[in-house]
Amino acid sequence: MAEYPVCVSSSTRELARLTAEEVQIATKEVVQRKKTAKVAKNTPPGGAQMVMRQKMWRQHRERVKGAVSMVDAEPPGFQAARITGVNNLRDEASVFMQRTRANIQLLVEISRTMRTHGAINPFRYEAVHGVSSIPAALLQLEQLERINRDFGRRIMEVTSEVDSGLSYKRTREGRNAKPLPPLELPAQAMAKYEAFSIPLPKSDEELRRLFRPKIYFDFYLKDARPLGRIVVQLYTEAAPLVVLQLVKSCMCNQHSKFMVTRLFPNLWLETDLPLAPDSLLRQPLEYDAKVIDHGASSYVLSFSKAHVKGFAQHLSFAISFKPLAVVNGSRVGFGRILKGGKICDCIQSYGTKNGKLSRGLHFTECGLL
Repeated sequence: MAEYPVCVSSSTRELARLTAEEVQIATKEVVQRKKTAKVAKNTPPGGAQMVMRQKMWRQHRERVKGAVSMVDAEPPGFQAARITGVNNLRDEASVFMQRTRANIQLLVEISRTMRTHGAINPFRYEAVHGVSSIPAALLQLEQLERINRDFGRRIMEVTSEVDSGLSYKRTREGRNAKPLPPLELPAQAMAKYEAFSIPLPKSDEELRRLFRPKIYFDFYLKDARPLGRIVVQLYTEAAPLVVLQLVKSCMCNQHSKFMVTRLFPNLWLETDLPLAPDSLLRQPLEYDAKVIDHGASSYVLSFSKAHVKGFAQHLSFAISFKPLAVVNGSRVGFGRILKGGKICDCIQSYGTKNGKLSRGLHFTECGLL
């Protein structure tokens, strides 16, 4: 159906134009109000200062997110092998198999005993092996001493084929060492005995035997080898009863009673000697601590002044490995080592810092020279 044009008057057109302009203005006002509301919504209260704070807060958040802790806050590793004991399974299996074999052997022996009604063969056809090496070492030591004696005997029987014009006696005297100077006893130490009018020997040899006796000890490393001999010179006036006890023990060769208890490397070796119940060493001792200066030389035999009122069960003394001037006044020295300093240096390697022996040390022989 065809549409026909409509005739509109000028007043109607003017009214339509005004209406369109008002609608457009109203639309612009609505859009402007929406923009204003949106800006007001996005703008925080407080103005520019609050905006700056929010910006700084965002920057702080970014820095915190990228921070790395300097403290190890991770949990410790889980040592599964130690907790589960996987490494010990092989050893446990070996022990279990050995125990099983031993049990089977025991059952076999029990069965044999039951079948034979307790009758056993008393003969041993297999060779018996010694568990300790001490008998073999002692046998070798005896053989070595026998060889040395034979060698010394042959040397003593040697005579010179050249006529030197010297008698045999004079030649022997020339081989000997120089004669020792006369023994001079400290006057201060001997002054306290003058009131007792003790008769002293006249000859220098007897004086040395009384006031400077010499004893020796043979050291042996347990289950290993002999270490050698040390020769000790005792000072009777320093501690008469202590020296007398050591001389008695050495004369009777009571080497098994001397026990090495502790060894401190680069310090000293401590030794104990058990005492009899009626020993005089259990009573207050007479001593002179000024006879031997501990700081003058090494290898000094001494005991603590804590024992001057008497020893309890053992005669405890020490052998120093170096000069110890610090113990002057607290220990009483009564002897020095004349020979065997290298042996003392050697045995230091068998001690620990707490005094416990890493290898056993024994005295195989002792005596009076």
